Amino acid sequence: MRASDHFQVRRLLTHGARFAVVAAIVWLVHAEHVAFLGRQQAATLDALPIGRVQRHLPEAAAIGGASPAVAGGLDLVDAAGERVGVVFKTSPAGDAAVGFSGPTDLLVVCDSGLRVAGVEILASRDTRDHVAAIERDPGFLKSFAGKSLDDLATGGASKPDAVAGSTLSCMAIAEALALRLGGEAGAGRFKKTPSLDDLEKIFADAVAIEPDVGDPAVIRVLAADRIPLGWALRTSPAADRTIGYQGPTDAVIGFDPGGRVAGVLVLESYDNEPYVGYVRDDEAFRGVYRGMTFEELAGIDPLDTGIEGVSGATMTSQAVARGIVQAASHQLAHQRGRKESGLVGGLLRDLDGPRLGALGVIATAIVTAFTRLRGTWFGRLALPIAVLLYLGFGAGALLSQAQLWGWSQAGVPRGAVVLLALGIAAVVLPVTTRRNVYCSHLCPHGAAQQLLVRFVQPNRAIPERLRPWLIFLPWALLGLAILTAVLHLPLALVDIEPFDGYLPTVSGIAALVIFVVSLVASGLYPMAYCRHACPTGALLDHLRLHGRSDRLTWRDGVMMACLAVAAAAHWWPR
Repeated sequence: MRASDHFQVRRLLTHGARFAVVAAIVWLVHAEHVAFLGRQQAATLDALPIGRVQRHLPEAAAIGGASPAVAGGLDLVDAAGERVGVVFKTSPAGDAAVGFSGPTDLLVVCDSGLRVAGVEILASRDTRDHVAAIERDPGFLKSFAGKSLDDLATGGASKPDAVAGSTLSCMAIAEALALRLGGEAGAGRFKKTPSLDDLEKIFADAVAIEPDVGDPAVIRVLAADRIPLGWALRTSPAADRTIGYQGPTDAVIGFDPGGRVAGVLVLESYDNEPYVGYVRDDEAFRGVYRGMTFEELAGIDPLDTGIEGVSGATMTSQAVARGIVQAASHQLAHQRGRKESGLVGGLLRDLDGPRLGALGVIATAIVTAFTRLRGTWFGRLALPIAVLLYLGFGAGALLSQAQLWGWSQAGVPRGAVVLLALGIAAVVLPVTTRRNVYCSHLCPHGAAQQLLVRFVQPNRAIPERLRPWLIFLPWALLGLAILTAVLHLPLALVDIEPFDGYLPTVSGIAALVIFVVSLVASGLYPMAYCRHACPTGALLDHLRLHGRSDRLTWRDGVMMACLAVAAAAHWWPR
């Protein structure tokens, strides 16, 4: 092997290891964040009196450490220290299951085989009387005993009978258990499905109905010889949490073959029956949406349906009206989701005019960075102005330590198309092209400093006594950001960089001060913030492949130290 080939291999291996260290830190930040949430969830269980557990599992003598069997749970041990079960609670994962007026937090005690030994209510934001009725009932909570956690998560176990007068609260408790164990809430709160007799009230010539294979909320309506008459959309489960006077109501909206509303039918309800009956019998209410297209119905604001209310049943009728619009809106989103499934489809659905414009600026900047345009007036003046105004003050699209480590902890949020594109360009291009394109052409704060260089023409040199400190400043900030993310230190990372200053209406004082000071400094010393203080730029430049990438430096030592701390934080026994 020639010396040059040997050098290339060594450089690629060294830089590959450098990239792997950063990737490992990102993974550990995410893994430790998941574990941290689990520990938070279990924290209130530490102070739980053992007597409450022993009511369900008498052999439990003490509450032990974090359980490997149930995330966020704690092991239960006997007098000899042997594991005999697990205890956990359903909040916050189960809080999405709302009963009559709020969620309920449950204490769940399991035996060593992960079968429920007992369930009791820890706290509830549901209606007091409904919760009290469940606690007084001798059978509902006890009916979960003996069931496996897998059955509760998947719905494989038969559902217990609800307590009379507290049906919604009982359903929410079962749903909270399923959600806490990684399952999903039930398909709907109404067991009875619309019948042919029901739909004949909208489609007089109907002789058969067929549920849609891919969506149980959609029902196909057929005439003789299987001629399509239209279709019906059920409001459950999309509107199951839309409460009238005392509970939700199931309804169907009929659509003719042209997609226009043919009628509305009110079915079962948990609301007060006299009020539901008034709505069910009101012809004007049933015909209020007639002739409206499916898309028009789905586009109405659910809080502004235009329904004044049926006399004597205002709350019930307005809840039904909101449920109809919510069901149509949910169905429209579902149809679009089936056409554009997956991550790419989800991102495409989030594209609008401003986002497309921002992506256009990003694409233009990348092209400019790799062509002769970068040396022209366009690359030196027009592009920085566009990046500053459109990506900076317009979209607030800047990469930052808060965003990087926040995404590492919790994942990429939906709708972050522009930031995701910037992130990909920022990480991929330095590794593959040897150019840090984000810092040179895509960062609005870098663009602002480039314009200062052009118009203010700063020419001062950094004082010699400050240079050693400024070499380490961006790396000290980067290390602080990593430690904050992995150790969950009480520090807002937006306060160590100036980038929130581009959104002054939401920016904190610290970010605004750094924003102003960094630009003032850059007006005295060329590109002062980029060169001497930016931790995000330091990380991106660290990932850039260059002629000396085969050499290990003190910067690699900083990242290895951060990796060691992250690994210790995640794996150190607690």
